[in-house]
Amino acid sequence: MKKNKLWFRRKTYGWGWTPITWEGWLVTFIVLVIPLCIRLTAKALDVERATQYFYTWASVPMLLMALVLICFRYGEKPKWQWGLKRTKIAHIDLVVSNYKDSVRFYDLILISLGWEKLVSRLEYTSYTDGTLKIIIMPAQGVEKFKSPKTLAFYAETKEIVDDFYREVMLKNNMSAFNGTGAVGDNNYYSVQLAGPDQVIIEVMYSPFYCDKEFALNNLDNNFNPYA
Repeated sequence: MKKNKLWFRRKTYGWGWTPITWEGWLVTFIVLVIPLCIRLTAKALDVERATQYFYTWASVPMLLMALVLICFRYGEKPKWQWGLKRTKIAHIDLVVSNYKDSVRFYDLILISLGWEKLVSRLEYTSYTDGTLKIIIMPAQGVEKFKSPKTLAFYAETKEIVDDFYREVMLKNNMSAFNGTGAVGDNNYYSVQLAGPDQVIIEVMYSPFYCDKEFALNNLDNNFNPYA
């Protein structure tokens, strides 16, 4: 299974995982309900009360161990976290006229400064320092966006994105770039507006945006600037 099909993401606070897909929630539900089923089945079979509780509680550590193994297999690599430490800027998009030469240039500059190249595709190449992304795109690949530049800012919750849309954009007659307001899911939720000089401004909630396990950072590479 590819990493862009994760069922669990690591917790924002503490150590562990949170389900993010229906598969993850289903596995979690099954683990929670099995002890209850064991208890009810033993009771229906007239098993002694002490034995009922024994089998019920004996199943718990095995089920938790199974859940942990599933989370390791289908989840992000866990680590201790207490909130998300990041810059307020999420990503900067740069549109370039010579894509091949530009990727070579930013490989030399950014990687030497400790940045990591995440994905290199025909549509874009992305780098991260762990909290911020710089995305290089060929000019012909972004003509439909009618803008050569994007500046995106983190929001700590989806509600902040919605509040920004209502309280800042709507009250100041600013239209969403996509025409529909904030869109997305629990992994990426954002609203965009067109700023001066054809700059797209984006306010986004994406708690694991720069993590290597994040879906957008695990696409297959199909561009080699050194070929």
